[in-house]
Amino acid sequence: MLRSDGNREGETVGENTSLSVDRRSYLKLAGVAAGSASMLSGAASAAFTRRGIKFKRTVDMVADAGCDPTGNEPCDSKIRNAADDHTLLKFPPGEYKITEKNVILNTTNLGFLGEGDVRFTVPERYNEKMFVVEDGTGLLFENIDVDLRAAGATPGLHFGVDDDLEVHDVEYLGQGIHPNSDPRGGGNGNPAVTYALYPIIRSPDGTGTVSNVVAKNDGLMGAYNHGNGRVGVWIGISHKGTVTLKNCQFEGFPNNGLYCSRTGGAVQVEGGVFRNNDITQVRLSSSDSYVKNAVITADFDNSNSPNPGDTLNSRGVRFEAGKFGYRGASVENCDITIASTPHSSGGVVVGSDGADHAIRNTRIKVDVDSIRGVYAKAPVGFGNRGPPPKPHSTTLENVSVTGSASGADAVRIDQRDDSVVKGCCIDQNGGNRHGVRLVDSDGSKVVNSTIDVNGQRVVEDNTWVRTRNIDASGSCPTPNQGGGRLPHTLTIEGTGSRADYTFTVKGDLEKSTANGADRNDDDTISGQTASGHTSTGLDSYTFSGELVAFDLDGEAAVTLDGQSAHVGQRPDHVLTIEGTGSRADYEFTVSSNLSKSTANGADRNGDDTISGQTASGHTSTGLDSYTFSGELKRFVLDGEATVTVDGEPAHVGQRPDHVLTIEGTGSRADYEFTVSSNLSKSTANGADRNGADTISGQTASGHTSTGLDSYTFSGELERFVLDGEATVTVDGEPAHVGQRSDHVLTIEGTGSRADYEFTVGSDLSKSTANGADRNGHDTISGQTASGHTSTGLDSYTFSGELERFDLDGEATVTLDGEPVDVNQSSDHVLTIEGMGSRANYTFTVGSDLSKSTANGADRNGHDTISGQTASGHTSTGLDSYTFSGELVAFDLDGEATVTLDGKPAHVGQRPDHVLTIEGSGSRADYEFTVENDLAKSTANGADRNSADTISGQTASGHTSTGLDSYTFSGSIKRLNLNGSADVLLDGNRIDPTRY
Repeated sequence: MLRSDGNREGETVGENTSLSVDRRSYLKLAGVAAGSASMLSGAASAAFTRRGIKFKRTVDMVADAGCDPTGNEPCDSKIRNAADDHTLLKFPPGEYKITEKNVILNTTNLGFLGEGDVRFTVPERYNEKMFVVEDGTGLLFENIDVDLRAAGATPGLHFGVDDDLEVHDVEYLGQGIHPNSDPRGGGNGNPAVTYALYPIIRSPDGTGTVSNVVAKNDGLMGAYNHGNGRVGVWIGISHKGTVTLKNCQFEGFPNNGLYCSRTGGAVQVEGGVFRNNDITQVRLSSSDSYVKNAVITADFDNSNSPNPGDTLNSRGVRFEAGKFGYRGASVENCDITIASTPHSSGGVVVGSDGADHAIRNTRIKVDVDSIRGVYAKAPVGFGNRGPPPKPHSTTLENVSVTGSASGADAVRIDQRDDSVVKGCCIDQNGGNRHGVRLVDSDGSKVVNSTIDVNGQRVVEDNTWVRTRNIDASGSCPTPNQGGGRLPHTLTIEGTGSRADYTFTVKGDLEKSTANGADRNDDDTISGQTASGHTSTGLDSYTFSGELVAFDLDGEAAVTLDGQSAHVGQRPDHVLTIEGTGSRADYEFTVSSNLSKSTANGADRNGDDTISGQTASGHTSTGLDSYTFSGELKRFVLDGEATVTVDGEPAHVGQRPDHVLTIEGTGSRADYEFTVSSNLSKSTANGADRNGADTISGQTASGHTSTGLDSYTFSGELERFVLDGEATVTVDGEPAHVGQRSDHVLTIEGTGSRADYEFTVGSDLSKSTANGADRNGHDTISGQTASGHTSTGLDSYTFSGELERFDLDGEATVTLDGEPVDVNQSSDHVLTIEGMGSRANYTFTVGSDLSKSTANGADRNGHDTISGQTASGHTSTGLDSYTFSGELVAFDLDGEATVTLDGKPAHVGQRPDHVLTIEGSGSRADYEFTVENDLAKSTANGADRNSADTISGQTASGHTSTGLDSYTFSGSIKRLNLNGSADVLLDGNRIDPTRY
């Protein structure tokens, strides 16, 4: 959505136009840069957008503004002078010297865009915000690096706007170490060091995105300076909106990597790497704030800081809000590792001024003694800060804590009533290590978890804790400790023979040297898909998001984050049904590989059954789990239960699972309908599974009067035919069945190519019924479709009748789920459409002539058929006919559009008449002469008998029990018949003695 743009005029420029000029694309764009100069320079250009921000003017900061791209002369005043509303400042490749604090206020839609390798440099001991852009809306800062390699330089960027903040592809180059900082000192006399980045959204409805920002600060550890030490990202109380940090990397800051806990706005951290920062890697507090899919590491044995031993407290994630009382932040699907550190209070730590919080689907590893994986301190306040507002509860779901740490507890929760530890896995083999300790935390529970420790599994200090389904042994997932900016590492290792692979991920994808791989040029990445091959070596990739698909041709060992990926074997998902107290019956169907599971603490209950890819069972106070691959096709639940897929709510009562219900209104109503896939009877809405109602494939038929019938399905309701009155709903809403097609036609290949063409009455449309796709190679022209299939299937919906079907090859053709004998269908449809005035026509075909409603025609009683000849007239309407064989003759008096199988029939190129001589049992000899175009014909079932001859416009022959046909134009000049035979002209018997 475009916002803050003043007006909407001008074209939109996409992300891959001449303005998309990051380092990777710059060289490719160099060849077209000259052609783009009119947009990228000068005082004004056509309006365009970038990253959702609208600009009307572009300034080349070298050619137009006079900046020095060699970095010798300062550029400060030139930038301030060029900054204006709706203006994009474009910086060609080079270094631009910044020597002042540049304040730019009250602008609308201002942009800074680097083209190629662009760096802003600062002098020695520069400890300022390079830019303070404030009190406006719409700000872009993209593809510009901050070079702080001058001695003692600690520059920062301050961007505060009401809405539309976009910061992308920025790297801080160098160590941000102020020369007067005193590691592990009291802070007295130490300077306040500028933070690296301040992204602020001042409007509660405003949003901003910060992506691919990298700052490997490698600064002084212990230089906290009473909170004045250098921070990676600071977001404070002036932030009111939502800012998202995507795939960023912040390392080696002495005063938190991300310090974002003193704000009531939302801070959403998605992906990225946060490592070896002092105090905390990521610090959050407020509702709607989270860190998700990130790699968070404290490993100071492998730190690039000059003094890692002075580290004060290297926490992974910290929840706290100071005196402000913000609450509700979460950690989701992160990899947190405390590998080596002088000091740390835990992997995830909740301060004494932190309120309720949650940690879900996260892997924590602690290898340092006496450090906890999770430590939620008592919410009693700190110093002059009072206690945080209630609730204070801690929620841990599907969290693992592993590693070799001894002493203390893997998880400790103090004075936090109603806390929950659920579906967690703790495997810590160090001595005197307890599992979960809860202190003064009444109403809490530890359930459905594995706790394998040398000490006590659950320690209750002055509290009562509900425990259930606690296993004492088992393996737990461990964090990925990958070193790149992307959180997941996938490695494909050859086993000796060639193995080809292709895989797709959901987020960013890069080649990697992880596990000793090299970046082989034979392996390629296109978007989110990689393809390559290996035999005796290995290939590695890093990525964010999910591994969506993996196709392997050959044998290879594939690992994901150090564990076997089982790409061709393991199921993709875990489905869990947890009872809420009363009985709940369920039935569901999945794509493939359905199996019972003990995931989340379930047992393999013998009362629950699997038939193929469908499971059915019931639960009340316990839970059932299953694993499967592909999709959850349908789910029917009778009762109340919590249903999750991979730890997230499954929304089993919502789309794409549908319920169709037909409710009678008192008198009998018959129905038939077809859906896309997974059709099944259902008891939804109080229906029963009536044996009188039947399903064939994806088509159901039945009847109801005073009761109701229900069905579940996936995809679309393709057609519905109702004879009678009934109330029909889909997912509780009216289905509008009178607006749907009558029929579904499906052509399914049998292995070899089959070409088809057919014509229907009306409303012809492609369909996904029965699992078909809408293939672009298959075409529709009017009410005629043509296409081909081999191993797949094509489906169409239509109303009226199937008028004709021509099949070349072998295929299975079904109409509404029933087989169609296409050999009994006519070959062709002929349509005559009037153009306003009366047009009379007569035509003759090979065989099987019949009136038709194809293309919306009616069966007009004024139009007649005699044998294989039809005659009629039309003016503003249209007439249609079906037939087999050939269109032998067509005579048109007037103007009309004539089509044959949806294409022009070219009737002016055909003969006018058909003459047929039919024997009566004894031999009859004949000879006749016509005006023009005499030719033998198969009209009316005749054959082209070689005993019959044509010389010019004269034909001679004989017949006894058969018949001979000829086509011609003009009139009959003469006709001699010797013997008994019937002579027909255009289907009408004539007297040969008249000629």
